[in-house]
Amino acid sequence: MITLSRRAKEAIKTALAMVIAYGISLGMGWENPYWAGFAVAMISLSTVGQSLNKGTMRMLGTLIAGAAALIIIALFAQDRWWFAGILSVYLGFCMYMVTGKQRTYFWWCCAFVCLVICTHAASDLTNAFDVAVLRVQQTGMGILVYTLVSVFLWPSSTRGALDKATHKLFTTQARIYRSYRALLNGQGTAEESRPLRLQQVQLLNQHEQTLLAAQTDSYEVWELRHRWQYFHHQSIALMEALEQWRESFAEIQPLDRSAVLPNLQAVCTELDRRFAAIEGMLSGNPPAHSPQAITLTIDPAATGALTHFQKAAVAVTRSQLDRLEVISRSLFDSIRDIKGYGVPASSVVPEAMPAGGPGLDPDRLQAAIRTMAAVGIAFPVWFYLDPPGHASFVQMGLIFLMASLMVRLDPATILKPFLLGAVFAGVLYVFVMPQLSGYLQLGAMLFG
Repeated sequence: MITLSRRAKEAIKTALAMVIAYGISLGMGWENPYWAGFAVAMISLSTVGQSLNKGTMRMLGTLIAGAAALIIIALFAQDRWWFAGILSVYLGFCMYMVTGKQRTYFWWCCAFVCLVICTHAASDLTNAFDVAVLRVQQTGMGILVYTLVSVFLWPSSTRGALDKATHKLFTTQARIYRSYRALLNGQGTAEESRPLRLQQVQLLNQHEQTLLAAQTDSYEVWELRHRWQYFHHQSIALMEALEQWRESFAEIQPLDRSAVLPNLQAVCTELDRRFAAIEGMLSGNPPAHSPQAITLTIDPAATGALTHFQKAAVAVTRSQLDRLEVISRSLFDSIRDIKGYGVPASSVVPEAMPAGGPGLDPDRLQAAIRTMAAVGIAFPVWFYLDPPGHASFVQMGLIFLMASLMVRLDPATILKPFLLGAVFAGVLYVFVMPQLSGYLQLGAMLFG
């Protein structure tokens, strides 16, 4: 009896769903059957829960994008500059949401599907509604096909993936904390921790998606979903608290910290022990340390000679370390409850006070502006030069940019594997497909 590896099973499931989706599209006489294939490819993840959740986000995003595209086409079809301008604002808003912390894939689908429908319809406005409906139809069918295949053929749970994602996320955050503590003592530079900070953002997004998937396909995770969700929210709070702590180093480093904050070393040592205990629990070991409540104290005599700005810096540092103390204790309690070590805790971390109302995040705003600027360049090139590929020039250029912003990578990093894949597909298209006749032969090639 042949025993298949996990990788082989996942490859077979994706290939089978792809062949079925193409077969249905071709059998129904639908145009662009590759749209259904794209849906299969994009939601084909390693567990049932991950695929179901990503498929749901893709379907909802496609519905919203289809409606938005039809509204833009209906209102601005007669003026290409208004058409491009409103589309750029819509895409900019979507990319601002994509670079946030929640439902990133939903907003990504809202953006790129609207772009695809608008550019397809631009050359044939009379069939714009048909294009939008076809896109929704093909996407829904591809999602349904892969969902059925993944549920009935070698279904797998996300429980183990959630444990790995949680361990990797917290380990990265612990490394960031230790690097910041060294930075406070004058060791290293902030730039050295930048790769860890970028990795932390990616791991938070990955943890959110994995948690949503595990709640779907794991009864154990569903029973503890409130604790898991609480842990995820507190991980976000930890990231923000660590960044605020780092940003205050410039003001506090010139001071005699041992005199102004006499128990600073004791507070940092307690935080070290908590981070180590949480890492141990995530590795399957009972906690060797129980958190002890500790508050950073300020020496009134030592602060008496400081300027008002220096006193403010000391107060801010105490506030930030107190916040870290509360969050780390909450994370410890959450993991202890999830892993079943000791009596369930009832502590709740108070919500952070709003800092002056809602505002725009500069990094997210930059992503939105870059997307809008790319639309402002791509559309005039398409209007006046009409490069090879026509509408595909606009689609692929903007999709590469938006994908790089979503995963926070250099566009060149994404372009290289795409070009390698294009070369491989080109060989099949030029030398193999002309020899095929009938769906069985095409299906065999797609499956292979």
